Amino acid sequence: MKRNPTIQDVATLAGVSKATVSKYLNNTPYVSPVTKNRIEEAIKELDYHPNSLARGLVSKSIKLIALVISDVELLINSNLIKSVENAAAQHGYDIVLVNTNDEEQKEQNLNKILAERYQHVDGLILANIREDGVDLSELNKTFEHIVLVHRHIPNDIVDYVVVDNYIGGRLAAEYLIRMGHRRIAAISGPQKIYPYLDRIRGFTAVLEEHNLKNELTTIMGGQNLESGYQAAEKLMTSTVPPTAIFATSDMLALGILDAARDYGWQIPEELSVIGFDNIFFSRLARVPLTTIDGQLNDLGREAVQLLLQRIENKEQPLQQIMLHPSLIVRESCRNLKK
Repeated sequence: MKRNPTIQDVATLAGVSKATVSKYLNNTPYVSPVTKNRIEEAIKELDYHPNSLARGLVSKSIKLIALVISDVELLINSNLIKSVENAAAQHGYDIVLVNTNDEEQKEQNLNKILAERYQHVDGLILANIREDGVDLSELNKTFEHIVLVHRHIPNDIVDYVVVDNYIGGRLAAEYLIRMGHRRIAAISGPQKIYPYLDRIRGFTAVLEEHNLKNELTTIMGGQNLESGYQAAEKLMTSTVPPTAIFATSDMLALGILDAARDYGWQIPEELSVIGFDNIFFSRLARVPLTTIDGQLNDLGREAVQLLLQRIENKEQPLQQIMLHPSLIVRESCRNLKK
């Protein structure tokens, strides 16, 4: 079997030392232009591909970030993965994806999984945290560079960047009330995932301020289309169905739209629907979805920036950032005042 060329082969062909080739590969200064050209020609002739782990022994960095997500099938994670990948690439980093399939047991064992398989990465971006999931204190003993994004739990251990979910819930409620809705329902994701609770908390606070809390029906469920579909069935077949539903994710909202299609409910004439996240497909729905923009692109970019700052200076003060959400008005809500 033909062996792969080594860094020593490159050095021999270029007529330089192995240390000089290492300096070139790691962008270390003081390698002359003439020497660079000889090394580049040798690399091309030998078809040499440097091993990132070997380079990491010299630079103490392999330019690799582990991104841990909850479920690759959730559309919101597609948006988040893309934004993190794009931001990382701009700084010369690659991404390795770790998927927990939203399984509590797997998340509780995440520290062991990451330590055994990914200890060589430069840092972690976690987008999968639930209240009783990974032990951040233990994880931080193994990995110095950790940033939570999108999902988080309040803590004083690691950096995070999230959207202000409480304010987002308030924006959704205020909009529906301005549109004249009084019989309002909400469908939320799992209670153990903090952002969903914060969204419902903000939504409920506004209804209480307008003396409408007693009119609110809330269903706690899952995160996928089927969960939204089943919750909509339950709400719309009740004795007094709502005129509007707030879904704490666009995936749940799209499930409501699927149920409306099958049952013949007219959106927005009979039922108004507002989601949360502003995933790409929300604008492409059968009825373009009014939603709360969860700033997914900004979240990914800010998470990478926070992580790189932590890598460069692990002693820097804790940074925990909340981005402001915004209302995106499309076609799925009706103004009852007109």
